[in-house]
Amino acid sequence: MGFQEFKENYLKATVPEKKVDLINSIENLIDKNNLSFFATHYKNESDGEVRATIINFIANNVPEASSPILIEALTDNFIEARKTAVVALGKIKILSALKPLLEMLSNPSLEIKDDVIKSIVNIGKLGDVSEIINFFDKGNIYIRKSIPIILGKIRCDDSTNYLKELLRKNDAEVKRNAVQALEKLLQVNDARLIINLLDDTDVEVKKASIKALGSINSKRAIDPLLRLLKNKNEDVRRLSIQSLKQIFVNIDSYEKIYAVANSKNMIERKEAIKLLGLLEDKKSVDYMINSFKSSDNKTRKLAYNSLLQISKDEVPDQVLEGLKAKEWKIRSLCAKLIGKLGNKQQVSLLLDLLNDPDNRVRDVTINALSKKKNQTYVNEVKPFLSSSNWKTKRAAVKLLIKLGSEDSLEALLPLIDDEDLFIKSWIALALGKFENISDISPFIKMLEDSDPKIRIAAARALGQLGDKKALNSLANSLWDDDWAVRKEIEAALNNIDSNWLKLIKSND
Repeated sequence: MGFQEFKENYLKATVPEKKVDLINSIENLIDKNNLSFFATHYKNESDGEVRATIINFIANNVPEASSPILIEALTDNFIEARKTAVVALGKIKILSALKPLLEMLSNPSLEIKDDVIKSIVNIGKLGDVSEIINFFDKGNIYIRKSIPIILGKIRCDDSTNYLKELLRKNDAEVKRNAVQALEKLLQVNDARLIINLLDDTDVEVKKASIKALGSINSKRAIDPLLRLLKNKNEDVRRLSIQSLKQIFVNIDSYEKIYAVANSKNMIERKEAIKLLGLLEDKKSVDYMINSFKSSDNKTRKLAYNSLLQISKDEVPDQVLEGLKAKEWKIRSLCAKLIGKLGNKQQVSLLLDLLNDPDNRVRDVTINALSKKKNQTYVNEVKPFLSSSNWKTKRAAVKLLIKLGSEDSLEALLPLIDDEDLFIKSWIALALGKFENISDISPFIKMLEDSDPKIRIAAARALGQLGDKKALNSLANSLWDDDWAVRKEIEAALNNIDSNWLKLIKSND
């Protein structure tokens, strides 16, 4: 099909889809001489899809001659046609398109803003950014906000110098965008320009400036950033820490951080703890351990997390020594850290803490040891079951229950009739979770215990075991004088067999 035949067919077509197909079928037939046909029909075409197809077609086939039509398409009411024209102008890099593209940014709800900016940048990189700079004072607020972004992407001397001037503007968003644009352009000796903005009343300008100072990596920014660690805004503090880390990673001395870490201000002390952890400062191990005894729970938690970062996969000697500290908080957190990072030999040191006078230390120790699931601990724990100290004995029972192995079961069985009601009930409930219990007589006997807590534990264990031999004994206990016991017995019966009543009657 020749171009003349295409024209005749196109003029006869009334359905938009047919027009689109026709345009796409003549890729090799269009040249500059035929461009006027499309220019005319672009203006007269009512269907947006067809107009978008025309714009895309001429942009791809005769780009050097298509700029007038493409510029006209920037005001098309069909978004795809506008976007196609914007992208094409950015690729062709037509200087005459700069002004209409910039004017598009005056629309605050522009859907293709990123595409427009990208095309302006492509044209601006041709060398002369003066028209873009001059447009700052001509355009509305939305254009002014976009110009720093554009200049930052162009990255030439003129654009960088003008961005520095924009830092003095009153509009907060312009300043913020200028700072963000300069972040990767400024040199160390430009740091003062950004440091001055740390006192800006707009928090977004402040945050952008903090981030930029981290990228510039200037030692001059250390003191101003450290002062921000007591700022009430959490995001300001978080960004300050990130930037300080970037700067301090190339510095040998952290004395200025320690000065903040010993401040009376609780907020900046916590931030200093975070920073030392991020820097993995091994010299701060003693400081972190000392922070474990803080009365503030968050401080202790931050110090623990920082010490984890510092220690990596190796437990510092100071942490091992911490197991003998006078303060229970230090013993507790040192035990937790050893449980997480320690080798087999180091973790075994925690066994002595089953004798610790503080229940919180014992609980942390139990959790730390149980997570290792090391069954060799069973034999090492057994001697604690004979302890005359009820606290130690209970701790050993709890640990064996959490280890949950067959060896643990054997070690616990002799204590099923222990005089300590807590130990008795704990063991009953724990044993009820094992599937291979063949002798349920100890649990049956416990249904007659004088303490209702033991009877409840026995009923619950029998329900978990699911042995039908327990049905009669459980049914006989339905008349227990304690309502909570009766409720647990009924639940156990239903758990063993929902038709338990019929089974009992048939046995009778």
